[in-house]
Amino acid sequence: MDRVLTSGGAPKDPADRLSEELQSLKSSSGLTYARISEHTHYAKSSWERWVNGKQFPPRDAVERIAAVCRADERHLLDLWSQAEACRTQAAAPGVAVRASAPAEGDAGSPDPRQVALWSLTVLALALTAGLARSVVQGRELRRGTLPGGL
Repeated sequence: MDRVLTSGGAPKDPADRLSEELQSLKSSSGLTYARISEHTHYAKSSWERWVNGKQFPPRDAVERIAAVCRADERHLLDLWSQAEACRTQAAAPGVAVRASAPAEGDAGSPDPRQVALWSLTVLALALTAGLARSVVQGRELRRGTLPGGL
């Protein structure tokens, strides 16, 4: 594995190298974040965070930008794998991890709006089931056929 050094002489973080590659790809392609977003189905705000190194991109996003920019996918995925390996090692107990909140449009992170929608759907189904049961019990009570001899 080749080691890229920063001006201080320390090896560059693979995530930083990946970010630099993504910046270079974006610049050389001439595409805006909005155009990349249209071609990859990830939010332009997510691309801005990934390209500028504010957040680590999902593998699928790296594959997609390589295809859109007609870049060497294998090289980008090698960088992504190295960075992911470092992140995984850093996640070991007792080691600090570079924080990164789930981003809007990320394939691997749940969209808060989607979570809220699912929660409301489950709540509506539960309320509907409870109401239906109450209606049935009310009818049975009026008829005198409530189970349990009440």
